[in-house]
Amino acid sequence: MALLKGPRLKIIRRLGIPLPGLMKIKEDLRKPYPPGQHGPTKRTKLSDYALRLREKQKIRFHYGLSEKQLKKYIKKAFKNKKNPGIILLSLLERRLDNIIFRAGFSPTIKSSRQLTGHGHIYVNNNKVDIPSFELKIGDKITVNRKSKMLKQVLQNIKNPLKLTLPEYLENIDSNALTRIIKIPTKSDIPITINEQLIIEFYSGL
Repeated sequence: MALLKGPRLKIIRRLGIPLPGLMKIKEDLRKPYPPGQHGPTKRTKLSDYALRLREKQKIRFHYGLSEKQLKKYIKKAFKNKKNPGIILLSLLERRLDNIIFRAGFSPTIKSSRQLTGHGHIYVNNNKVDIPSFELKIGDKITVNRKSKMLKQVLQNIKNPLKLTLPEYLENIDSNALTRIIKIPTKSDIPITINEQLIIEFYSGL
């Protein structure tokens, strides 16, 4: 299947887990080992640095961030007096492109970013074309009713992926309108992640 070809699948296989924000995979990985001509080989024990790097890469590729963008979120999380790892996950989950993805408007975060960047998304009745826009409790997100993408978005909502609607979102109706009802927590993150290892990776910033 064409969907499973290309570097995105190699990234997922290298990290060992599906990354729904990066790529749509309808079933478990058939080859849950790193790519290579020799097929599955005995894995060597990862160093502490390699373990931390892997967790950081999971977050970066799932949310589709550059290293520079991720560092900005890390620095912001460090400034908070609460657990920086949990704050980091909450910040990333409240990005507009991710909210569109989690609401089922689009199949991946990359496609959500395109919807946003092309001006199809409205927040509280105002057009927002910044994928990194940080949402807060009570914000309502919808698709421009005159958008040529509305029909596709409604189709996506009608035929959702495996991911269920997270508890921090409420789909108000079936016409591409959703609302944030609480702050996301770690349990809302759709990938297995050890946020403490990410914080340790960046502890020198």
